[in-house]
Amino acid sequence: MLQDITTWLQQTVTGLKASEEIVDIQIPKGDYALLSLQIPKNRKVALYSSERVRLLFSGKRNRPMFVLEENAILVLRDKIEIYYNTNNLQEVTKLMIKHPPSSRVEVSKDVKISLFSMKPER
Repeated sequence: MLQDITTWLQQTVTGLKASEEIVDIQIPKGDYALLSLQIPKNRKVALYSSERVRLLFSGKRNRPMFVLEENAILVLRDKIEIYYNTNNLQEVTKLMIKHPPSSRVEVSKDVKISLFSMKPER
């Protein structure tokens, strides 16, 4: 069973003050489930890891994994691998990240995004 990192990451991001600087948050090495991460208004966050981290989206298929509010910035970089529940290759970024035009998202070429398709058990 994967450790759910959603609460820890959300509390860390929510606790940041609005700033002009991008705040780095290092995720410890490991495999984690992530339901959804909300980046509040005017927050600037970079998620990274110096060692391999796998984030498995644990929400419903095609729902956002990252949700940014107005003037927020999210940077994903270094050794992060994201496993997102969809089978829609063309729309993966639009489905995985929801943000208004005033927000910005940067995904480093080092970040690996893999798709998987899992239907919930009935």
